[in-house]
Parts: sequence; structure tokens; C-alpha cells
Amino acid sequence: MSGRRIELDGENVEKGGQQFVSGRGLFNDGYTKIHRIEPHGFASMPIKGAKAFLLQPNGDADQAYVFGGEHPDHRPSDLPGGGTAIYDSSGNIISLVGTSIRVKSGGVLMVISPDGVAITGGTVTHNGKDIGDTHRHGGVFAGGDITSVPV
Repeated sequence: MSGRRIELDGENVEKGGQQFVSGRGLFNDGYTKIHRIEPHGFASMPIKGAKAFLLQPNGDADQAYVFGGEHPDHRPSDLPGGGTAIYDSSGNIISLVGTSIRVKSGGVLMVISPDGVAITGGTVTHNGKDIGDTHRHGGVFAGGDITSVPV
């Protein structure tokens, strides 16, 4: 059995509920339409330049599989031990860190923790309408920039 790191070229194909990727190895050896293994309940599409591990059972390229597909320039670098993140190449991220859930999209950050909910940036709306800085909804939700709201 042999394995090596490859750089994916972004030529991804979905067929029969499975994903197949292509890329190049260390000595410019090419691999096309290699089955990429993903865990249950998670789907992603690796971008050009992502790194992956290619495994060839019995040294046979026709039986190869690819694991991973992470691009080093887009991976969150601030996760502590035990942290988990789902992210894309545009900077959107959902992370589970300690007792907090963080959702970041564009210039908006929402943190849900035992202390409450904090939203920084953006506009808070209810039923499509800006609810402003002073509106209270059941005493739990405030509009505008929220720094801390008890739940």
C-alpha cells in the first residue's frame, strides 16, 4: 500500500452520489477522477490548490482513494484544541469552541454562549424589517448592534 500528498486542481466531478477529484503529486505525476472519501453528514467541494492524501491499496492507481482536500490559505488558524469549524473559501465560518457557537459571514459575527447572544455588525431584522436599536422582543432579543443579551 502506498500513499502520497497531492495538490488538487479543482476539477471535481459528482457522479452517483460520490465525488471524484484530480490533481498532481510531488513529481508532477497526475491523477484523474480519484474517488474522494468524505465522512457521513458532511459534504464539501475542495478548491484548486487544496492538499489531499492519496492512498493506493496494493500500489494500484486504479484502486486509489483521496482523503482530505483542505487549502492552507483558507483554513481557520485560531482554533484551540478541541475546537471544530465548518468553513468555506469565502471566509464564512461556523465554529464550536468551548461553550460557544460562533457564526461569521462577511462583516457579521454572532456568538452564542452561556452568557447570552452577541451580534456584531449588520442589521437585525424581524419579518424582513429593521427592528432598530430600541425594540425589545419578549425581553430576550434587541435590535441593532447587540453586545450581550441574556437568554
